[in-house]
Amino acid sequence: MKINDSRFDRLPVIDAESVGRPRLRLKNPVLADGGEVVDWTLYDFYSVALDTPFATAQTLFATPQGAQYTPVGGSAFNKTKLHTNLTGTGGQLPNGYKLDIQALRLVVDQAIQYKDLDNLLYNTYASLLIGAKDYFEGPYANLPGGVGAIVSAAPDVGYTGTPAVLIANGPMNSSGGNGLRGVYSFSAGLEASIAYGQNFNFTVDPTLSEAGIWSTATNAVEPPGVGIRAWQHLDGIWTRPTQ
Repeated sequence: MKINDSRFDRLPVIDAESVGRPRLRLKNPVLADGGEVVDWTLYDFYSVALDTPFATAQTLFATPQGAQYTPVGGSAFNKTKLHTNLTGTGGQLPNGYKLDIQALRLVVDQAIQYKDLDNLLYNTYASLLIGAKDYFEGPYANLPGGVGAIVSAAPDVGYTGTPAVLIANGPMNSSGGNGLRGVYSFSAGLEASIAYGQNFNFTVDPTLSEAGIWSTATNAVEPPGVGIRAWQHLDGIWTRPTQ
């Protein structure tokens, strides 16, 4: 070793944008006691039967896979992967996991009756709570779908007595569908982070409208009511233990 050699000469050179960034984001490693970082969406499901007063607020991410959930006006069932991908304890992430939420997204079953979608978006309050802090609150209509229901109706297609209607839980793109980028997103560096051990939930509250409690449509209207089936998504960066 020469006297003017530096022990830092063998270190790789990185650009300024990479300083301080987790190196494990560049690949999916298999490391003992390490962490793997991937794009992810955490989702949970709720539903309301047809012709039913929506009078009970829904606390999402409180019922993990395998636990029993009772829809508003419906029969209890155990949630599966179709309904949620939250496992472990309700209201918390599994041991060793973390989610940095970059966007919020609502997905509604396309069969929903347009008046039910209208009430869900404009007569329902929603909020994201992590620990004791709110990270989103307001009418559900403030939360675009990105993907999800688009309902249209006009008298000439059998919707008797109904004026032309277009309701979408997301911005429209040039092809007439929802734009995938039309979601409620957090600014870079200001993600809403959920760490292991923190309590969190997403609340859907239909009881605050000035018009009072609203009910889902019956099956005697056009189009027939089928109730509400909806999924709330928390999109972001998922840190999980490697195997």
